Amino acid sequence: MIDLHAHTTASDGENNPSELIDMAIEHGLSAIAITDHDSIDGLEEAYNYSKDKNIIFIPGIEMDASVPIGKMHIVGLFIDFKNSAFKEKLNKVIEYRNIRNAYFIKELNNMGYDITLEELQKEASGNVIGKPHFARIFLRKGYIKTKDEMFDKVFNKEPLNHFVRFSYTPKEVISMLKQIGAIVILAHPQSLKLEHDKLVATLRQLKDFGLDGLESYHSNQTPEQMKEYKEIANELGLIYTKGSDYHGPIIKPNIQLGYGINKNIVSDEEDYILERLLKLKQQIKEPISK
Repeated sequence: MIDLHAHTTASDGENNPSELIDMAIEHGLSAIAITDHDSIDGLEEAYNYSKDKNIIFIPGIEMDASVPIGKMHIVGLFIDFKNSAFKEKLNKVIEYRNIRNAYFIKELNNMGYDITLEELQKEASGNVIGKPHFARIFLRKGYIKTKDEMFDKVFNKEPLNHFVRFSYTPKEVISMLKQIGAIVILAHPQSLKLEHDKLVATLRQLKDFGLDGLESYHSNQTPEQMKEYKEIANELGLIYTKGSDYHGPIIKPNIQLGYGINKNIVSDEEDYILERLLKLKQQIKEPISK
């Protein structure tokens, strides 16, 4: 069993990198990728901790890409997380996150909610503060009963829904990841909210930019979608991967590492997926950290 999409406290997950490695081993995984949002802060810990463990650790990242409709998240696997030029580009994303978070805090205070930057920093543990960290504090203070309420009743309503934070274009994200030796995967294709033909056209363009594959197996995708995305991947000469998008029991309580929701991403293809991924990795020239 494998899981190529999981989060830690380096972004908005609930387990630190070492804990996640241990959890992966306990669940019987042969390979685990840590793909924190716009963050590489947990990768060195996970890399060092996993060295003497019976598991393949894959350093990764998940990045937003700006699109007019839906959401596009792009995962890089086997990234060179010591590359200083890449770190500088990530810092720009984090700077804009901080601007957004300051705006959110101000507006939430104006709406009568008691929340501070200090609380969020403590909640986040790492350098990346995301919306789930706001949700955790709201849950603890009783402002909401479920995480989804935070999005339905707060973030997706005025005035917070008007703030658009910075993200690189899909071409820029793919180029950045390719420069650090990554295998580049489109995460959870359903979040693009595109009909079949438009999705295929989009993927063709992304492939021209350097996309290597798409996440056909994902916790929030239906069996029909998973089948469709595998067929599209085969049609376009892309690989397909599997990822639970695990965060933890508070933020995503129904998602289990490696298994998804009620084992919906478990398949007999997992060894095949990992084999293709490792074979593709062998074909990619190793980057030189700068």
